[in-house]
Amino acid sequence: MRRRLLRLMLIAALPVALPALLAAQTATPAKTDAELLILGRQMYDWYLAGEADSVFAHLSADARQGAGGVNGVLQSVGNFLARVGVENEMVEEKMNRRRGLQQYWREGHYSGFTEEPLVFRWVFDEHGDVVGIGTGPKSQTPAPD
Repeated sequence: MRRRLLRLMLIAALPVALPALLAAQTATPAKTDAELLILGRQMYDWYLAGEADSVFAHLSADARQGAGGVNGVLQSVGNFLARVGVENEMVEEKMNRRRGLQQYWREGHYSGFTEEPLVFRWVFDEHGDVVGIGTGPKSQTPAPD
């Protein structure tokens, strides 16, 4: 009798417990700083090479919508290169956080931007998808947390 009651209780709990168990198995684990540093560097290389489809594939759903598709990413690359030129020297590459989100931070000297170093940033969400990009003079780059 007890076994039958226990079986019935387990069967009754399945509709509640099963979705939670499945969600736990399919959740994307957070990426480490080391993993995102590698991804950030790769995405920077893709970005400068005009491999917009590779960059686009790593954007969050909201960032994809805001980017204007693969053509929008290509236009962004063109605008960036026209504004700052090519990187002559990388000064520093690291991961940090701003507003709790992980950022790939690349500081460098560029041929068309000679006043001071420029900082290029990919901002990642908790799943490792890019939710934003930032570029600008080091003196105007928002400080990390």
